[in-house]
Amino acid sequence: MGLKRTALAMGVGYILGAKAGEQRYAQIKELWARTGRPLVESPSVQRFAQVGKDAASRAVEVVASRAQSGGQRFVSAARERAGQRWGAAAQERVRVD
Repeated sequence: MGLKRTALAMGVGYILGAKAGEQRYAQIKELWARTGRPLVESPSVQRFAQVGKDAASRAVEVVASRAQSGGQRFVSAARERAGQRWGAAAQERVRVD
């Protein structure tokens, strides 16, 4: 009996919550239509957005440049280490022969 009551309470809560959510969504949508669009279309907000886009673009360029130089340093260090190991192994073979 407790399980049935719990299921019924959850179902009623879901329906009431869905209706309340639908009403709140309509309120938010109406509020956005009245205030949001003019705010987004204002010149000061547009300038601020452009400044943000420019800053993000510069940051991406810096990160890409640093990643590329770091990758090049890694590759050159790996080649150097591999060369040292190869040279040491070749010298060992000469001594053994």
